[in-house]
Amino acid sequence: MGNDDVCEIKGIGIIHLKMHNGVVKTLIDVRYVPDLKKNLFSLGVLESSCYKIIMHGGVLKAIRGALVVLRGTRTGNLYFLAGSTITGTAAVSKSLEDDEADNSRLWHMRLGHADEKALQGLVKQGLLKGAKTGKHGFCEHCVLGKQTRVKFGTVVRNTKGILDYVHIDVWGPSKNESIGGNHWFVTFIDDFSRQVWVYMMKHKDEIHDIFLKWKKMVETQTGRRVKTFRLDNGGEYTSDPFFKVC
Repeated sequence: MGNDDVCEIKGIGIIHLKMHNGVVKTLIDVRYVPDLKKNLFSLGVLESSCYKIIMHGGVLKAIRGALVVLRGTRTGNLYFLAGSTITGTAAVSKSLEDDEADNSRLWHMRLGHADEKALQGLVKQGLLKGAKTGKHGFCEHCVLGKQTRVKFGTVVRNTKGILDYVHIDVWGPSKNESIGGNHWFVTFIDDFSRQVWVYMMKHKDEIHDIFLKWKKMVETQTGRRVKTFRLDNGGEYTSDPFFKVC
């Protein structure tokens, strides 16, 4: 121990842990040391078993493949496991089922979210290591990925000249800034000519000044006036300065 004392290991066995997501995991080669008042988890053993350990923002995660297997939260300088020990034999069968579903879910994601029928065919051929059933359970990503957007209604506009109808849209913020330090951009698209103007922005509130600059430029170059805007009713367009210009 840290103070050079010795604690005797009374036995080595198996325990079951109910993790943060409700999945029951089986730990093997667990040392039973009655003199220890706290249960300790070795990150070194996890790392040697090909788990990736990430500690950030007061949260510890042990990751294998694409799954977060273990999670802990920091209290002081110690990380406490988000889970609890299960006692009794009823947990054994549940643990095996959860492990199989866990492995099938991992292969489901590795193979581009393949359906259960395809996984079961691969399991029968013995091609999926660790997966025995091919049943991965509910997958939120599959549900969201198969959703379809409501179609926009078909609108026919007979614009007779440039600047009669202009589409404006703001995009951002991006996670990474550009070389110039920008996180946003705004586009102006003329419906008649399909001409596109793109302006980069460091902040979203720059849209008003950029709009005035663009408006002055195009009206000077074309000799025409901007007549109609197509917007998404974002807050940057419904402010008092924009209403005053319009």
